[in-house]
Amino acid sequence: MKKVSVIIPVYNVEKYLRRCLNSVLRQTYDDYEIICVNDKSPDNSDKILEQYAGKFPDRISVYTNEENLGLGRTRERGIRHAEGEYVMFIDSDDYIKSDYIETYVSAMEQGSYDMVVGGYIRDVEGRRKVHHVSDSIWSVLTYPVAWAKLFRKDFILDNNIEFSDIRCGEDIYFSLSLAYHNVRYKVTDYAGYYYYFNKRSITGSMDYSKNHEQFVAGIYSRFLKKHNISGLDKNTRYAIEYSYIANMVNALITYDHGAGVKLMKKKYEYVMRELGRKFPNFRENPYIGIFKPKGQTLKIRMGVGVTMLLNKVGLDRLMFYVIALL
Repeated sequence: MKKVSVIIPVYNVEKYLRRCLNSVLRQTYDDYEIICVNDKSPDNSDKILEQYAGKFPDRISVYTNEENLGLGRTRERGIRHAEGEYVMFIDSDDYIKSDYIETYVSAMEQGSYDMVVGGYIRDVEGRRKVHHVSDSIWSVLTYPVAWAKLFRKDFILDNNIEFSDIRCGEDIYFSLSLAYHNVRYKVTDYAGYYYYFNKRSITGSMDYSKNHEQFVAGIYSRFLKKHNISGLDKNTRYAIEYSYIANMVNALITYDHGAGVKLMKKKYEYVMRELGRKFPNFRENPYIGIFKPKGQTLKIRMGVGVTMLLNKVGLDRLMFYVIALL
């Protein structure tokens, strides 16, 4: 039995898969296993996995889905096969530093934590930029990636924490569940995960035609149906509500720019209608503001703060119409 299970979902990544696997195999830490789950990839990823599993049979296990299940369900299958006390996720077009696992395990074992959160390095065709995260609840809720984190497997299993089967933003549901179950987390300033911006990935190919705001609304609808947040402490409730607003504002600004005024009008009305249904008292949220909440990124604070400020005076619609033309 290994201490750490590294779960790598694989789909259509033959160009990057060797780089990913090589980086995981070059670790300074030795007590780990690699679980690769092939999500019925149509390319030659299966041949690469077969080659590596044959060369490193004591390190790498490969499982293949009978049908394409999507990233979330594929990660969950990896968890079911994991033998480690801890699990971590690595996307197969990304890669990690050689001290990655060692650093995370060391941080985890400094206290009674369920999760360790680190930063990442964004790689855009070789141009790299380091991103760190704050020591706050926002490192869970509005930094909702599954990678660049280490989890205690029993915490995931005991609380039945899942990914969404919605094939975009499945990490959001997972992160909401972590916060709901009061995950004990440690944030480190270490950044050893290389996030490669792949234009062919779901995120890289996202634009207004994909209706990201509908994915987000669907994820939160499922979460709220399954989880009674009224029983949570008010700060956690406010944080979950804020994360919804942040995700919706991000959808309108980041993914829906250029949609044209007519389409943006429909998207805006949908977003506000869903916000009112899910969180009818959202304007009372104390976290909303340009200079708050503490620990939130400037980008998210500005997006949410300016949008809600303009909403109070009836000018937010105009702002999004301008964005629709950019």
